Amino acid sequence: MTQLKRELILNMKNIPGRRSSRKMLAIECDDWGGSRTPSEDVYNDLVDKGLVDAHCRYRFDTLATFEDMERLYETLYSVRDAKGCPVIMTPIVNVANPDFEKIRKDGFENYYYEKFTDTLLRYGRGESVIRAWKKGIEEGIFMPELHGREHLSVQLWLQKLRDGNKDLLYAFDRGFTSIELDDMKPEARGFRAEFYFNSKSQIPFLKNSIKSGIEIFEGIFDKTPNVFVPSNAVFSPVFEKVLTDSGIKFLNVWPINSVLDVDGNMKKKFYINGKRSSSGLRYYVRNCAFEPSENGYNGYASTLKQIQAAFRWNKPAIISTHRVNFVGGINADNREFGLSELNKLMKKVVQTWPDVEFKNSYELLRLQYSEV
Repeated sequence: MTQLKRELILNMKNIPGRRSSRKMLAIECDDWGGSRTPSEDVYNDLVDKGLVDAHCRYRFDTLATFEDMERLYETLYSVRDAKGCPVIMTPIVNVANPDFEKIRKDGFENYYYEKFTDTLLRYGRGESVIRAWKKGIEEGIFMPELHGREHLSVQLWLQKLRDGNKDLLYAFDRGFTSIELDDMKPEARGFRAEFYFNSKSQIPFLKNSIKSGIEIFEGIFDKTPNVFVPSNAVFSPVFEKVLTDSGIKFLNVWPINSVLDVDGNMKKKFYINGKRSSSGLRYYVRNCAFEPSENGYNGYASTLKQIQAAFRWNKPAIISTHRVNFVGGINADNREFGLSELNKLMKKVVQTWPDVEFKNSYELLRLQYSEV
């Protein structure tokens, strides 16, 4: 990609939408709650079998430990805006994971899940991690929103398990779901896109997963989610009314997004940042990215440049990032590097724009679109 094309994309994504003279910044961090990689031993076993990539950064992606939460909060508190507000992270949460034992006992015929707080206990993370989540919420620095019930194409995954796919069954026995099979469409690879479907008959299950996901979220966090971020950016307009009826106000989209029609055919749809849907949802686009654990990461300068472009166009900066950048349950060095880079980035932001305001995702969107 040429430099001119990069600059064009950098600026064009900030043109649509309402403008504001306020320099507001939010960090949306995807994949919290999902189990992903149970342990280093499990991942290495799958590498030896040739089922996963030995160099994939998600080999470090696992449920956060108490130490992860403590170190994250220390980092957030280490930088403050002009009003004294610390950096705020909005974890985008999957509230449930597969209950592998129940699914196997039922012969893969039906799906069973457990709340991610139960997964934490099963992993030996302990009540201390759950208390740490609640502490972050009470202090206003770790404010969850919803990523879906689970980060998994449940119906497709179960079907492949019933079909007896040996690789998938081997991974299942080790509590791992994200195996890439050659006979699947790119959008469905790894079974990570919760709302991928290929038949109209699969829609009711997914509508119910939205409703139950919101109920679980409310039960864990004692609040209703206001922002919804579909996993892997795969979604369909057929689900939008369910979100609205459940109290969701904002839906994350890409400017050009992969969407499914009622028959499960994948199409591209152009979204305008800030526009309302027919059901009342407000679409919004992230305009910055920060991924220090990504292969080829060359420092935070690229993120800073994206923030600069957002503020140049009088738009808030909404940074997209992932949990894998900040957890060290499998590799502590991974966490420390990610947090160090986050600290450097936020210090540079405050230095460059002294009037920046740190916000959680919902507060920023609410202020931006005057939905107070």
